[in-house]
Amino acid sequence: MPNSERRSARRLIMKVPLRFRPMQEPGDPEWEAATMNICNYGVYFATDHRLPRGEMIQVHLKMPREVVGDDVAEWCFTGRVAHVEPLGAKNDKLGVGVAVHLL
Repeated sequence: MPNSERRSARRLIMKVPLRFRPMQEPGDPEWEAATMNICNYGVYFATDHRLPRGEMIQVHLKMPREVVGDDVAEWCFTGRVAHVEPLGAKNDKLGVGVAVHLL
């Protein structure tokens, strides 16, 4: 998706708890994190778990009404790690952007 399209979605800065796990190994554990911003097309969250760019992950979260316009119990989606960047002075956390993978 070109940068102009990627940024056309309305992003909401909000903290929403989520769980994620890499898709590569079925037995991989789930990790917990919280979104920093969120939109219909993806999420950006902070984690101390290293995720390589391009990796497919499964994400579970309660999508806020402000994003989808309706109450949703929980969303589960597959997404591709689009970008990873260090956060903070010690680089102990990573900012991870995940694009929703549409079939």
